[in-house]
Amino acid sequence: MHSLKQPTRSNTDRKALHSGLNWAHLGALLLITGWATLGLYTGWSSFVLLSGGLLLVLLWFGLWEWRWPHRADWQAQPADRKRDGLFMLALSATDALTDTLIRSLVMLFNADAQGPATGLPLWLAVPLAALLGEFGDYWLHRYKHRGGWLWRVHFVHHRPSALNVSNNFTTHPLDLLLRKSVHILPLWLLGFEPMAIALAALFSQTQSFATHANSRGTLGWLNYLIGSAELHRWHHSVNVAEAQNFGTALPLWDQLFGTFRWSAGEPAALGVKTSSEQPDEHDIRGLLSYPFSRSWPHKSAAKAERMGTQR
Repeated sequence: MHSLKQPTRSNTDRKALHSGLNWAHLGALLLITGWATLGLYTGWSSFVLLSGGLLLVLLWFGLWEWRWPHRADWQAQPADRKRDGLFMLALSATDALTDTLIRSLVMLFNADAQGPATGLPLWLAVPLAALLGEFGDYWLHRYKHRGGWLWRVHFVHHRPSALNVSNNFTTHPLDLLLRKSVHILPLWLLGFEPMAIALAALFSQTQSFATHANSRGTLGWLNYLIGSAELHRWHHSVNVAEAQNFGTALPLWDQLFGTFRWSAGEPAALGVKTSSEQPDEHDIRGLLSYPFSRSWPHKSAAKAERMGTQR
């Protein structure tokens, strides 16, 4: 059974949706660069830098999605906003808990000692932190898509049948805990300065929402340098063979390890192929409890589950 949105569009509509640059994405990167510069100049804390940056990005893409959407049928509806808002609250609490956990592990492993990244200038440390943080996230993400329990955790994020900036929040709290741990903890252990980690996180956070945004246009050759909505839509394809691009902020690891996909057009449908035991995309309680449900697939069925329900 499919839970997919498959509207009909004229050829003229298709050409309009894919023409021109994705100014929403490019503008968001410029906006957040200005925000980061202001934060460095005024000495903001990482909390102010990241929470303020998140608010700016949400307002920015919300305006573009309302005024110039990539696809009108992908705009968030009341039921979508209710689900996404509740997940946002759950993720906010999880984010705070994960920060506490990471800081505890840093103290445990004595990461205040000098590391190979200690003392690097910000202009070098920030892009390096973004790239290294994405490395662990790439492999975790790729492993989730092999099936089994980790896929059940990640399934929640792929359940919506459209992409927009709002449903980027539809992520299981356990998924956030795992992602942030492999993304941030190694940077602390390598000795990156706190501000370098915060600025790299600001870039990754912005990219996460930009790649989910329902904004029209292309990034052209920049798709080889940074993640984009064009690339990430393929990742959310219901067709497993098309669903590559496990990196979100940066596509380098996909290019190096053979999982990069960029081609004209976009997937015919997004979401997952579902079975009767899987929750509806607006069943908030079902989505949160799905990793803990009793309907576990046998180990021998893990591959079948991946092929049958993934994306």
